[in-house]
Amino acid sequence: MQFAEISKQLQTLTKQTNIEQSLQILLPEYLKLRIFFLKSQIAQYELKWGMNYEEFEKESVNMPDGFTEGIEKEYYEWGEKTALLQLLQQYLKEWN
Repeated sequence: MQFAEISKQLQTLTKQTNIEQSLQILLPEYLKLRIFFLKSQIAQYELKWGMNYEEFEKESVNMPDGFTEGIEKEYYEWGEKTALLQLLQQYLKEWN
């Protein structure tokens, strides 16, 4: 798909006259959706472990079975989602 086609579709979708106006509408909405999705993923980790990421980070060294491969994988995935959430929240704050 070429830029002209994408621009036309964005303008139709947002009912705006140019792509800049369209992006002013769509980007904050996209950020809100990503933030919602990340929060729901993070909530699953918090429910499973009964703590937030910062607490998990501190407690992981004291786990009875040690820092297993599975725990390490969750630690990095959870941390990545937490960092991305903070970044997207900052972008959204700056956008508004």
